[in-house]
Amino acid sequence: RNDLQQKLLQAQSRIQILQDGSKQRIYTVNARNPGEMKVHIRGSVTDFGDVVSPGGMHAVAVDGADFGIAANAPDAQRRKKLADWVAHPKNPLLARVMVNRVWHYHFGRGIVPTPSDFGFNGGQPSHPELLDWLAREFQRDGFRLKSLHRKIVLSATYQQASTMNDKAFAKDAGNRLLWRYAPQRVEGEVARDAMLRIAGKLNLQRGGPGFEDVTVTPNNGTNYYEPVDREGEQFHRRTIYRFSPRGGRSAVLDTLDCPDPSGAAPRRGVTTTPLQALSLLDNRFVLRMAEAFAQRVQNEAGDGRIEQIDLAWRLALARPPDAEELQLAGELVKQHGLPALCRALFNTNEFVVIE
Repeated sequence: RNDLQQKLLQAQSRIQILQDGSKQRIYTVNARNPGEMKVHIRGSVTDFGDVVSPGGMHAVAVDGADFGIAANAPDAQRRKKLADWVAHPKNPLLARVMVNRVWHYHFGRGIVPTPSDFGFNGGQPSHPELLDWLAREFQRDGFRLKSLHRKIVLSATYQQASTMNDKAFAKDAGNRLLWRYAPQRVEGEVARDAMLRIAGKLNLQRGGPGFEDVTVTPNNGTNYYEPVDREGEQFHRRTIYRFSPRGGRSAVLDTLDCPDPSGAAPRRGVTTTPLQALSLLDNRFVLRMAEAFAQRVQNEAGDGRIEQIDLAWRLALARPPDAEELQLAGELVKQHGLPALCRALFNTNEFVVIE
């Protein structure tokens, strides 16, 4: 809470500096007292019922669902009471939902398969006792995510191989009981960042404004976005810094199932389509990264073809090539050049799937 107050004070001081003469444009919230809230009879915007005081949901077994503040309390006071109610030690949902989401990102599927729905319409937990234990440990550790990540990744379950077991497969084909590590395809953002990293082009700058690889066309109060292929170090930052408008989707990210920014996506879908292979073969960004990858390999491995192929394999797939791969790759490089091999490595299952 002290850290939050300190950040709020810093934000207020920056806003005051801007108000005192800066010509920079900022987008912020001008908080106002929302006044009393009333029940809208049958949803009507003109037919009002009783006044409703600020409070939480009594259906959640947490003390203090009635915030005990005036019906016309200021916005800041309402937000503080809501935050205290959500983070209440007796609130069982906060820790369970958070633990399930972290598990979801490590395993590709949560203990509860519906990460945004723990209600009657949601999925049933595959390991309810494990979910409860992790939630209690999360609370006991002061809601520290690093400790939670450590518990999960150091577990025997997470460190399993993805080796197939016919007997287990016959009983649990969907691997719901986690008898092996289920192979996962990396997100589109990870694939793009990995190509930049391997090509030696990744800009590790942290923070600050993001980059825009779209054109913005204002039209009568609405902005239209079109993707553009832009080069330069500022566009080689991690994909988390990409400006993601509702339009102007990136071809590489879009084909690798990045969600539509205009809607909420509690869980990403994973598809396999011909467009993914075409994008990883013919997209201009991929072509540039393949050229840069080939140049890096040549600079570091010299002119020896075997040495080049070995280094390319180690950089892209974290292993050396076997004899057959070395032979086939040598023929490809001889006929079409080193960039063709680098582009082919970007398009392998090993590059985009974690096993």
